[in-house]
Formats: sequence, structure tokens, C-alpha cells
Amino acid sequence: MDPKIRSNHRAVEKGRQGRPASNGSIPGPQGHGLLARRLYSRRNAILSVLFWVGMVIVFTPLAIQFTSRIESTLNGMKGTPSENVRVNVVKNFSTALAFPTAIVWEAHGVPPVDADAAWKNLLAAVRSDSTVNDVTDGNVMIENWPRSDWHAAFVAVGASTYGGAEKVVPNLRADVARLPFPGAHRPWVTGGPALFLDLNLASTESLRSGELIALPVAFIILLLVFRSLVAAFLPVMVATLGVVCTLGMLCFFAEPHSYLPFLPVMGVTFFVPNLVTMIGLGVGIDYCLIYLARYRRERANHLTTQEALLLTRQTAGKTVLASAVLVMSGFLTLLFIPLDFFTSIAVGGMLVVACVALATLTLLPAMIFLVGTKLEWGGVLLRPLSGLKRWPHFFDLWGRFVVRRPWGCVAVGLIILLVLAIPFTRLRIASVEAKNIPTRSESRQGYQSLSENLGAGWMMPAIILVQHPTQDWMNSDGLAREKSLVDSLAQLPNTEKVLTVTDNSGSRRAQQTRMGMLTSFSDTSQSVILMLSKTDPQSPTARDWLRGITKVLGDSEKAVPDGPHYSLGGLPSVTLSADNVIMGALPMVILATLASTFVLLTIFMRSVLVSLKAIVLNLFCVMAAYGFQVICFQDGWGARLFHLFPTDGLNTVVLVICFCALFGLSMDYEVFILSAVRESWLDNHNMNLAVQEGLLRVAGIITSAAFIMIAVFLSFAFGDVVEIEQLGIGLSFAVLLDATVIRLLLVPGIMTLMGRWAFWCPGQKLPTAERHGRGHHYHGEKLTPPDETERVGGL
Repeated sequence: MDPKIRSNHRAVEKGRQGRPASNGSIPGPQGHGLLARRLYSRRNAILSVLFWVGMVIVFTPLAIQFTSRIESTLNGMKGTPSENVRVNVVKNFSTALAFPTAIVWEAHGVPPVDADAAWKNLLAAVRSDSTVNDVTDGNVMIENWPRSDWHAAFVAVGASTYGGAEKVVPNLRADVARLPFPGAHRPWVTGGPALFLDLNLASTESLRSGELIALPVAFIILLLVFRSLVAAFLPVMVATLGVVCTLGMLCFFAEPHSYLPFLPVMGVTFFVPNLVTMIGLGVGIDYCLIYLARYRRERANHLTTQEALLLTRQTAGKTVLASAVLVMSGFLTLLFIPLDFFTSIAVGGMLVVACVALATLTLLPAMIFLVGTKLEWGGVLLRPLSGLKRWPHFFDLWGRFVVRRPWGCVAVGLIILLVLAIPFTRLRIASVEAKNIPTRSESRQGYQSLSENLGAGWMMPAIILVQHPTQDWMNSDGLAREKSLVDSLAQLPNTEKVLTVTDNSGSRRAQQTRMGMLTSFSDTSQSVILMLSKTDPQSPTARDWLRGITKVLGDSEKAVPDGPHYSLGGLPSVTLSADNVIMGALPMVILATLASTFVLLTIFMRSVLVSLKAIVLNLFCVMAAYGFQVICFQDGWGARLFHLFPTDGLNTVVLVICFCALFGLSMDYEVFILSAVRESWLDNHNMNLAVQEGLLRVAGIITSAAFIMIAVFLSFAFGDVVEIEQLGIGLSFAVLLDATVIRLLLVPGIMTLMGRWAFWCPGQKLPTAERHGRGHHYHGEKLTPPDETERVGGL
């Protein structure tokens, strides 16, 4: 670039920052030196740092123990028929039905005498466990035992909730670990509570491995962006502190008790720590990147540290604040889903965004002020990376290309999104299946052994709670009604076996055991029918089977209005009920998300059309992300190409989190680029120039921020938890689309086509004519990039 042009550009930029504000533009710090010195002084900076040091000291111990406070996702199903079944079964029947838990042992190759002795010792040890109510040897209650060298026992745990049942599993495993067993295998503790416990443990391991990958990768990308060791370290530090403080704060609300008695408690699902860490690191580092890039740009214009910090606060600071509010509003809409574990997800998402935004706006400026010129330390060592400065020239050329061919860019971008969204039409809903649990986990191995020998249905039976009109229901009419119902249930395609109180098949001992388990202890007007499925109880086929059971029960009640009342429960029914509640609340969540996004973006951007455009593009982006998840997981392409685990469909919790989080996260880049375009438009009222200047200023930073966020999300996407894989893949692909197709093609193209109507808002006067910009040179649709943009343009 011509040195005269560079010198002239600096003078123009300096004058632009010093002149009074007009048309809503941001005033510069000149003439406000006293304000800058008061806001950014050594005393204030030290106080800010000390505040955050105190926060870290207080919350780090709580954050370390946070994962131990994870409760079962199945808690908090109040008001559903499955929850009614759980309450009554725990109260009046055996907890072996409510929380199916089993101990399975493959004694292949062990002499029968030694195997029987070891098995009896195990049953005795488990019965003596204070957390266990009862243990039933499987071959006592099940006819035609499959193998003499295979053993299984069903445990009635001493618990009243799913979370309480999960806490008994480690005690059972400790009982097994204390005993010697001959042969190649030790007994496995499996069942519904064990599967969900191992899922929580696997999610904790994925969280740790994801952090070990995400932080170094983000630091390397920041080195490429800033070419400074100190500048690259600050965003990682600030974002990490925000995440740690958030996890510590959530401990105050996590069950089983609150540290402060006046605070409400909530169950914390395994999604929460992973989501908080992913969103916190990704969003926090992005915020710091935007803030630091703007500060370095102002310093390159020969402003003092205090003046540059003040102007950064008035520009990038407002952008970060607006973005944080939009992301938090997305998580806020999750509260419309009346399930306790969604409350923890919503609170965790909002709290981490608030923490990292607050740290960006307070701790980061304080650290910048204190390090001073050392912010650029390490630049000499990283001088070989200076070749990346040619990227701003690419974005300059790209901006000129877009404003010349806006229709073509918009058409290409929409075609890409529509093609990617087509698989979304084939999306299926799936639950957490046993095959989704890591293969090395004890519960998965025991579940497979039990399924191969007895059938999968024994581990998670469907429970029908029968409320008879009278206690004396075992008369001829009552028995005839039950037989008719059982015959109808047995004819369902996926029914393997139906167990009832009145079933007199098998040995007398088996009948007595079955009678004791299916008979109410205190309310003789209640009875239980157990149904075993042929397929995995959480599979799509089994879910259709549960719907068939519900229909049969409903028809039976209609046929005899004054007869028994039926409620369907059991672990498979609980997860199906949760999905029904989620899908029922989804329209309200979508409507609230769209409405809040439109209102907030209109307030921040002062434009109705820009807000509508953003909502439409984000909907396409979300559908494209869902389509990519269908290809990767449901169609199995991810398993073939990236070793992802194939599934029968997508988890409902993942779908809802993706929608709300993506709507907030995608607004990050929307706010960043539109803020730059609006700043230029308010200065010169030339939309072509504003689009080019906006791209030149922030396209490199947005690209760098997108790389960081994608790297963070992908770091968590290749763990052992399928649901976290789905979440990480969906979020990372959506960010990739948002930072490329939408921000580089559709947004600048549509803004160019809108012209001066882009920032129309009721009560806001449109400019009557366009004029050449005063902030940059504009030569026949060529925008001359300043050298400070080259310096911080990033990737």
C-alpha cells in the first residue's frame, strides 16, 4: 500500500474518532481524556483483578465437586402417568420394579460347585448391605433358566428416586469387589440406574478430555490471530475463569441440598457440565477475541491505552453485551419446558454466558491495562506468522465481489442451506439406549449378557399399575377382565411375555416369588402387570410398542367405564413421557425464541428488516445443522468417516438445546458484523461501502472466532457419550455454516440489496441520499484496507 495513503488514512481515522457523535455514531475518547483516566486507572484495574481472584478462590472447590452433584435425568417428571406409577410402586410394591437393578455373572469354565458357592456368598453379601431391601435369585422366579454356568439376581434397592437408586450402584459394586470369584469374569452390576450412572461417569470423562484438547487448540488459534503470547493467553484465561465460577455457582442450586437454605434446589443432568464448559469456552474466548482485536486496532491509531480502552468499551463492549443478552435469551426459553432437568440446563447456559461476558468487560480490560505494552510480548518469536496479514486483502476483494453480485451470492447461499436442510425431513426421535453407553462400562457388558441369555425386556419391563375399583377384585368378573386385557397385550407385535399376579404357570416357588413382587403391601386394590419386550426397551420399535400398550389400556377403560384404571410406567415409559413433554412444549419454546430474538435484535440494531432477515437465516441454519446430524448419526455416515456412534435417531434434549443455543450463538456473528456495518453506515450512509468496510473490519475476526468455537465444540464431540457427540457435532457445523455461508454470502448480499432500507425502523428517518464515506478511502468500489486491520485481521 502507498505510504501516503496509509498516513492519510490514519489521519482520517484519528479525526473520525475525535469528532462529536452524529446520527447515533459512537463518540471517540478525545475530549473525554478525564473520563478515560477515571475509568481505567491502576487502582481500578487492581480492584477488578482482586475481585476475580476472590471469585476463583471461592468457587474453584465447588466447581471441582460439581460433577459429583449430577442427579439422574429421569428425576423431575411430576404429573406424568409414569411418575404416578413410580410413586405407587415404591410405596406399595418392590423397588426392584421401579428401579430395575441386576447382578450378572458369566461363570463359563468354572466348576459348578465353586460357581454356586461364590454366587451364594455374593447374594449373602448383597443382602447384608444396608442400602438394599431384598435380592431375588433369577433362577427362582424364571422358568427354563438358559444356562447352568450363568447367574443373575434382581436387586430391590433402598431408594425412592432414580437419583437415589443410582447412588446405591457403587455400594453394590463395592460388595462385588470385596469378594473373590473364580473364572475369567467378575460379576457386573447393571440395570437402568447403573446404565444412567455410567452415562454420567462417561460424560465426566468426556468433559475432562475435551478440556485438555480445547484449551491448547484455542490457544494455538489465538497465536495465529494475534501473533503474541500474552494476547493469546488472556482470552483462554478469562474464559476458563468464567466457566470455573459458573460451575461453582451451580453447586449452590444442585440437589440433593443447597448450600444456602433460601435458594431453590434443582436436579442437574449430565448435559449441564458439558454444555457449560463448551458454551463458556467457545463464547468467552470469542468475546475476548473481539474485544482484544478492537483494542489493538485503536492502539494502532496512536491512542493511549486508556483512550483505546474507553473506545473499545463503547464499541466492542456494547457488541459483547448485546450478544450475551441474545444468547441468554435463547437459554431462557428452555424454562417453558416443565421438566426439572431443563431448568438446570437453562440456568447453566444463562449463567455461564453472563459470567464470561462480565469477565470480558471487567477482567480483560484490567489485565490489558496492567500488562500495558507487554501485551505484544512474544511477537518477535512469532514473526514468521506475519504472512497471515494477506487475509484482510482477501476479505477486501470478497467484499467488492459481494456488492457487485449480491443476487448471485444470495442465491448460492440459499441453495446451500436448502440442500443441507433436506435430510432434516427424515429426522427421527430416539432415546438413550443401552447400546449408546460406552462398551467398556460395566453396566453395558452386564446388560448385553442379560439380553443374550434372558432377553432385553427383563432389564427394563413396562409396568402397568392397575387401580381396581374395590379391594375384593379377584372375583370371577375381575379375573375375566384381567385375562381379556392380558390376551390383548400379548397379541402386540413386540410383546415377549406378560407377567401378572394371577399367573399360575411355573413351579410353586416361582409363583410365590412372582406373587410377592406383583402384590401390593398396603393397598390391596392395586396390582401390577409386567410386560417384557422382544427388542431393546428404549429402541424405536419398543417405543411404538409402548404406544400400542397405551391404546389397549385406553380402549379397555372405555369398554368398562366403572372398571379398573390403568397407568403405564417403568423406565422406558419415563423416557417416552419426557420426550412427549418436551415435544409438547417445543412450539412455545420456538415461538418464545423467535419473539425474543426479534425484539432484542431490533433494539440493538434499530432495524426491523435486519431482525427479520436474521431470524429467517438462523432457521435455515438450524435446519441445516439438524440435517447434518441426521446424516452423521441417523444415516451412519459419521460412523463410517469419523468413527462416531450410529444411532436410531436424535435425542430430544439435544434437539432442543441445539435450537436454543444455536439461535443465540449465531447471533454472536450477526451482532459483530452488523455492528461494524452499522457503524460505517451511520458515518457515510453508503451501504456498498458499509458492507465492504464491515467485512474488512470483522470478517477475519469472525472467521478466527468461528475456528475457535468449532475447535472447542469438536473437542467434546469425540468422547464416549453419544448425546454429547450429537450436541458437539450439531453446534460446530452450525457455527461453520454461520461464519461462512451466512456471514460471508447471505448477510452482505442481502444488506447490499436492502440498501438504505436495511436499517429502517419505525420513527427513524432514512437518509435521503448516499454520500462517500469519510472514514475510509473509496475508489471506484475499491476499499483501501488500513495497515492496522492487517495487523489484527486474524485468520
